Amino acid sequence: MGTDTRGTGLPWVEAIADSFPRYSFDEFHTIQLPALNARNALLLVDDLAGVPPLGFRVPGGRAFTWAATADGIRVVEGEQNAETLVELDETTFSSYLNELLTASGSVRTERATVVRGSLDGWKRWQPATRSLISGRPIYTDAVRDTLVGLDGEPLDLLRRFPVDGDRDEMRHFLDTAGFLHVKEVYSPEEIATFREEVEFVRSRTTPGDPYSWWSLNADGDEVVTRINYLGRHSEVLQELCFEPRMTEFARLGNPAFRVCDDRLDGPMVFVKSSDIVKGDGDLGWHTDDGIGGHPVLCPLIQAGIQLDHADPENGQLMVLAGSHRYTNHWLQWGEERNLPVVRLETEPGDLTLHFGDLMHSTPPPVGRNAGRRALYYKFSEEKTFEWVPPGCHYNDALFHADATGKVSARAATH
Repeated sequence: MGTDTRGTGLPWVEAIADSFPRYSFDEFHTIQLPALNARNALLLVDDLAGVPPLGFRVPGGRAFTWAATADGIRVVEGEQNAETLVELDETTFSSYLNELLTASGSVRTERATVVRGSLDGWKRWQPATRSLISGRPIYTDAVRDTLVGLDGEPLDLLRRFPVDGDRDEMRHFLDTAGFLHVKEVYSPEEIATFREEVEFVRSRTTPGDPYSWWSLNADGDEVVTRINYLGRHSEVLQELCFEPRMTEFARLGNPAFRVCDDRLDGPMVFVKSSDIVKGDGDLGWHTDDGIGGHPVLCPLIQAGIQLDHADPENGQLMVLAGSHRYTNHWLQWGEERNLPVVRLETEPGDLTLHFGDLMHSTPPPVGRNAGRRALYYKFSEEKTFEWVPPGCHYNDALFHADATGKVSARAATH
């Protein structure tokens, strides 16, 4: 199965680490964590009730165990009582606390090892850890009380805005719910052109292409499910990066947003296929910073130009409304309970927008012949981080270093 593996080692994490607080392993556990717990324990207590202890150990050094109590988190020196024990160096521990790495990203990039217990045991603590440090609450169904419009009434989460809709209302909806659905942004003629270009790019894409994802279906056929950097084969889809309607709507999320035309996978297309049995053709609940980089990547907007009708038959986009404003547990399909799940039914020409740190999913189609296509363009803001050796080039992530060594997270050069 082909997949885009470029940049998955996250080489920029160490390069920009000095732009963030450097946590001492010992000092954090003996001084800072107790102080943070005194400040933010109410955000954690209910979530951590009954959760088994988690331990951290540095090679050749000390270990500390985190235990959930009625007062938040209690730290005990040693590892004996830790059901899950993680070994990592001090740099990785600091990057984890700074949200430059997640638990999954730390293990996936071989910066950390779970020596006892499971990765799930570590991930179970992650939302509480994020809330402890940032003060952001953990996402629960209490979010419904915050999903309120400018008129003070509950948002209609299935609302579809017209192209000429009130921009203040649209901005508020996007900021509050984390997504936006705009009807008929692109004409049937434009959509026909985009479809032709997508099919041309698909004809030029083969298994093993490092810029595409491939999956296996139940018949054993290898099918492409995502193609990145579409501009390699289509000038039309590359120039669409700077289409003014899409840019205007994306900037409802942040007026400083600029399109990511040459990084973060560039312009890309998702292709939904039925009966996928292996690969990433169907994506469970996730955020786009799932292996790390939240303070770098976010805020980020995913703008989706819908080329086909979307519903459960062909694997529509689903979102958890408001989750971008919280720390989140990783959910499996069917575990949402009373959370505000929104299933977006779209038509060709519609534009959807959602924040990258909004929990979202594209479940398996229930129909036999899905084939749904959606173009995606990312928009982010420019950020500058601390010094790295001159000439370093992290285009696979989202950074460039100039001759002075300053790393820029420019979203575009236009």
